[in-house]
Amino acid sequence: MVPITSSKSTPDSAEIVVREFRNEDLLQVIELFKDGMLQYSKRQQDPHLDDYIANSLKTDLSDIKGTYSTPGGNFWIATPRDDPTLIIGIVGLEAKPNNEGELRRMSVKHTHRRFGIGRLLISTLEHWAVEHGFHKIWLTTGGVMEKARGFYTSMGYTETGTIVVHEQPRFEVIMIEKMLVPTISA
Repeated sequence: MVPITSSKSTPDSAEIVVREFRNEDLLQVIELFKDGMLQYSKRQQDPHLDDYIANSLKTDLSDIKGTYSTPGGNFWIATPRDDPTLIIGIVGLEAKPNNEGELRRMSVKHTHRRFGIGRLLISTLEHWAVEHGFHKIWLTTGGVMEKARGFYTSMGYTETGTIVVHEQPRFEVIMIEKMLVPTISA
């Protein structure tokens, strides 16, 4: 896959490159995931967050290629063009039945948010998904993650339902989806 780039101004004024995950990216991917989760926990005390992070590290994040790439999905990272070793964004697409995919592990480094990196990651994921026959992308996100929910809505996703995960303390996840429209090539 050819890396996709963006020239939207970032804090260090670098172009952004989105490329597929490589095994040597794993430690930074894990740190970015944990940091992203902890950014929300500062505002919302969730006694289950540590268990969620630990479970994520034992399951899909311990085998990114086996969870995402091998079964027909993919996992991307974003880096500044001038520092390809610095991972500033991640997103995964896990293949599901019926030509659907679950968008997972979306995170942008807090110092690089609001510069179009998330949009570039989602656009890359959607373009790839259409090329590979996916018809729908869906995800779940915490109800407390209002900025994330607003971001997905701005990208054309629709909230379709709510699941109560815990009553005490109350924690909800929001179901969000987007139908993909295949591009017609001339």
